[in-house]
Amino acid sequence: MSSRRVRVVLLCEDKQHETFARQFLNGMGWETRDMYVVKAAKGSGEQWVRNRFPVELGAYRERRTRAASALMTIIDADSGSVDGHINELKAECISNQVPFRTDDDAVAIAVPKRNIETWIHYLRGNAVSEQEEYRKLNYESECRDAVKALVDQCHGGGLSQGAPPSLVAACEEYKHRMQPAK
Repeated sequence: MSSRRVRVVLLCEDKQHETFARQFLNGMGWETRDMYVVKAAKGSGEQWVRNRFPVELGAYRERRTRAASALMTIIDADSGSVDGHINELKAECISNQVPFRTDDDAVAIAVPKRNIETWIHYLRGNAVSEQEEYRKLNYESECRDAVKALVDQCHGGGLSQGAPPSLVAACEEYKHRMQPAK
């Protein structure tokens, strides 16, 4: 058995994505010291993540030859679709001559629809619509209770019935692409 440390890179739009992902991964057993965050400084976080994805995918592939690694990308769907945003990331890879992720890549893409606040609102026990925009939190760390609910559901056998489809898709991404990398 290998004793190499797993390193996960979080590619995200903003501090709220970072906080949510860090807390989730930590709750799922990943060590905080093994996480590295790459996020947009200013401007359109969605466009920045899309442009940066091929670079981080290439870096992941180089890194995994030396140590077990994973890449988690979080990009809000806004008014678009989950599949549409994944296809945009794929198109960006093609235009940069970087092969898109394969089944062997520990590369998960989470696309909250409309945005991450939709998931937070749902995980706090509220009914949600992925077309409605929910209020941003005053402090990013205020998502702790929502993330704990998600971790509890993941450890308990899965999401509650009625979960937003984008959250269901993100959980499948994690389960099939990142969990085995741990």
